[in-house]
Amino acid sequence: MLALRQIHSTQHNFVTIQLPKSFTQYDSVEIIILPVETLHKKQLTTQEFLARFAGAIPEFPAVEPLAIQEREME
Repeated sequence: MLALRQIHSTQHNFVTIQLPKSFTQYDSVEIIILPVETLHKKQLTTQEFLARFAGAIPEFPAVEPLAIQEREME
């Protein structure tokens, strides 16, 4: 599957996209348009990052300390 992801600014509700040469063999393409969230332009502090992404990382099962030592010795 060939894919292209780009972010463009809109101009009066219009967007112009120039496709790369790898798309020349196709007569049609599917276009999906999603708005880009621009609320967080500034770099987040550690506290802001944790507040925003808390719960996004799954919990991993606890690993026994002995298993970690054995893996490091390999």
